[in-house]
Amino acid sequence: MLVGDKSKKYSRLLVIAIFLIVSSWVLTSKDMTTKNESIFQVKNGSSMGNVADELSEKNLIKSQLYFISLSKLIGANQKLKSGYYLVTPKMSILTFLKNISNGTVLSTKITLIEGKTIEYYFDQLDSDPTLESSGSLDEIMLSIGIKKPYDGWFFPETYQFNYGDSVENVLKRAHIEMQKNLNELWIKRDKSIPLKSPYEAIILASLIENETALDNEKTLISGVFIRRLNSGMRLQTDPTVIYALGDSYMPPLKKSDLKIDSLYNTYRNKGLPPGAISSVGYKSLFAALHPDNGKALYFVSKKDGSHAFAPNYKEHKENIKKYLNQN
Repeated sequence: MLVGDKSKKYSRLLVIAIFLIVSSWVLTSKDMTTKNESIFQVKNGSSMGNVADELSEKNLIKSQLYFISLSKLIGANQKLKSGYYLVTPKMSILTFLKNISNGTVLSTKITLIEGKTIEYYFDQLDSDPTLESSGSLDEIMLSIGIKKPYDGWFFPETYQFNYGDSVENVLKRAHIEMQKNLNELWIKRDKSIPLKSPYEAIILASLIENETALDNEKTLISGVFIRRLNSGMRLQTDPTVIYALGDSYMPPLKKSDLKIDSLYNTYRNKGLPPGAISSVGYKSLFAALHPDNGKALYFVSKKDGSHAFAPNYKEHKENIKKYLNQN
């Protein structure tokens, strides 16, 4: 065999060897190495080199060189977006690079349920591992621009946020949603109702929210409260007393509890309490602004979630005897 032929043969073998080495390197480096789902944060101001270092430290990639080389090849290194990203088993590095360059961040759903206080919401959100703390409740309220009393200003709903968003942003969005719904309903309200401001509508709606979970009863209970307000009667609604008692409340509500000295005690004070006692859903807010035009002035629980209504105290006493078995 001639020297030239041997040289060509060795060159071909070298090319094949290099190709096999590179192919093996690519095949073993092309995927993320996690066996379980994990969350990776691309910090604000990070470079692709910083990301590669952190991924390597967390054993999420096998080759920093491959990661950086591929990022340059597809132009991801010039479009890096900060945020939290989900890393799943068998995810390719190409997919991960596309996610962090497109800003396909991990999202989370937050549900604020109806009839809860702002303290409840704050504790819920502040302990949520998907959110970042924003300081104390008072600090957040000051930042959003809400003065005491805080309750009622946050619309209960399921919201979607980016993982790692702040508690403040969640409450701010819930506040904006409440303002939107309140403004729309206030404009279309029954103009005959004796409510002087949109916040008074929230206050009344919070009483309705806590009296019944049945949507078909909400306008009926609203009607009772409106007629009592118009006639100068006390509202005498148990949830306001429970709210006034706070952490000291021990169910069931006792007659002695009704004597608590508080502006929220509607057994002692006429008119609406000074603030809402909870969050309110859309239907309770609608009912507060559109009460029924019946004659009922009283209602009592039937102990099945529904209520019996009466136009006078005599019938009310009969309902109490019937449904609460009191003599």
